[in-house]
Amino acid sequence: MSHQAIYRKFRPKIFDDVLGQEHVTKTLKNQILSDNIAHAYLFSGIRGTGKTSTAKIFARAVNCLNNHDGNPCNECQICKSNLEETNMDVIEMDAASNNAVEDIRELRDKVKFLPVRSKYKVYIIDEVHMLSKGAFNALLKTLEEPPQHLLFILATTESHKIPATILSRCQRFDLKRIKSPVIVENMEKICDEIKVEYEEKALKLIASNSEGAMRDALSILDRCVSFNQEKIDYETVINLLGTVNYQTVMEVADSIIEKNIEKTCVLVDDILNSGKELIFFLDELIIYFRNLMIIKTTNNAQNLINISDEAIDEIRAMSDKLSIEKIVYYIEELSSTQVDCKRALNPKILLETRLIKMMQHFTVDMESLLKRIDLLENSIKNGISTAVITHDSSKSKHKAVKQQTTTVHWQDNNEKSVDNAKSYSPKISFDNVDDEGIYNAIIANWQEILKKVRSENAGLQAILRECKIVEVNNKKALFEFDPKFTFHINAANQPKNKLKFKEVLSTFLNAECEVDFLIKKDNSNVVQKQTIEDIYEDLKNTFGEDKVELKED
Repeated sequence: MSHQAIYRKFRPKIFDDVLGQEHVTKTLKNQILSDNIAHAYLFSGIRGTGKTSTAKIFARAVNCLNNHDGNPCNECQICKSNLEETNMDVIEMDAASNNAVEDIRELRDKVKFLPVRSKYKVYIIDEVHMLSKGAFNALLKTLEEPPQHLLFILATTESHKIPATILSRCQRFDLKRIKSPVIVENMEKICDEIKVEYEEKALKLIASNSEGAMRDALSILDRCVSFNQEKIDYETVINLLGTVNYQTVMEVADSIIEKNIEKTCVLVDDILNSGKELIFFLDELIIYFRNLMIIKTTNNAQNLINISDEAIDEIRAMSDKLSIEKIVYYIEELSSTQVDCKRALNPKILLETRLIKMMQHFTVDMESLLKRIDLLENSIKNGISTAVITHDSSKSKHKAVKQQTTTVHWQDNNEKSVDNAKSYSPKISFDNVDDEGIYNAIIANWQEILKKVRSENAGLQAILRECKIVEVNNKKALFEFDPKFTFHINAANQPKNKLKFKEVLSTFLNAECEVDFLIKKDNSNVVQKQTIEDIYEDLKNTFGEDKVELKED
């Protein structure tokens, strides 16, 4: 006896065998039990999800002489003739090869005749979207006024190509992609039945490559069984699919994360020289980072990732090295590279170039970038230069803040000075304005001070938000910036801004108070910046040359 493909040998015989499509099979069974059969059905979905199998089961069930809970018995004369494909009342058509208007007109002439042995004459039209416009118009007339004995079952992978006039006359059922655990479980049962040993991770790899199509998974399984009839192991599946070993993918990903350019290039070269497809390799790498993202963002990764528990543990350990933003960046870059490699003349060189660029540069958080650019624009508009003044703040000592509340109420005077500047008459609740009192007053009313600075100069307020007071010495308030806020301390120490802040602070305290801005001592040397061109160079180094543009008025 000739070999029969596994997907045909184990094709579902009843509705209960159609896996992953319970929303469809349950509805059809209920319609059969209640004798509420429509005249036309449309089954849509990707390849290999059970459209044709469901159509064949339905064709048997509606005509079965001994129906069991909506399922065909597969033992009566009608069911057996259908299984043997000898029943003249069930006609299967392939619209891809019978798509002319003459074919549908011939069909329309035949549907008038009553079924020979069955209750319904059933027409199963596969890939119905391939019909021509004229053929659809010819079919429409039959669907509008069908005979009572007629049942149409249409199947398609591209329902959007079917005219709305046809869709509106059919009961439509969309078959979903089958989940990987369901596919794996079915393959395990088949392997047990045909007495073939298997590795679980090998079946999981087959399922992940089937993209939710059971037929694709069983076809791959059939190839593996033909290669080795004793056992289906992981390496066999890897070799037959032309994919990359998951451990190798993890090594490449780790070298990318560690920014090890030499190791990455060597690994990629070995992978491609071994005959693996570049596009498949990129696909595996993208899936790896996707798994990394899922593990880092969810607590239920096992249901969303089709890999072994050991691999999940390894990826979880790797996820601690990356932020979500960086993982997303890698996925986007690799996906873009995959698309470009498909049309590149030398995809290997393009891949190596993109990987090196990806390891040398990393995207900047957009919120942080916009904030810093906005600050720079405000600084330039206000004429702020960028001289950096460094100070060893390690010698500064914080004074203890007394547990007292200092409240300030600002009152605008009606009179205005010649330079149109506002003056304020503060009301302070402490009497002795010494260093400690100034320190405590600034601490207690810092947000109120920032509000008043904002009314005078919004850009200066944005700068001062990032500093904190460290001490007051001889009525000179010292404020400290973190070393990462280079632009902020540049702007804050500009004489114009220091004078403005001194005026606001002195008015608040009702006493003269000098101000100075320090930067925390850092191991790196602080380079002085004095021009807009220097700022431009600094921004290029920080964000990347392609992210910054200098425009001159």
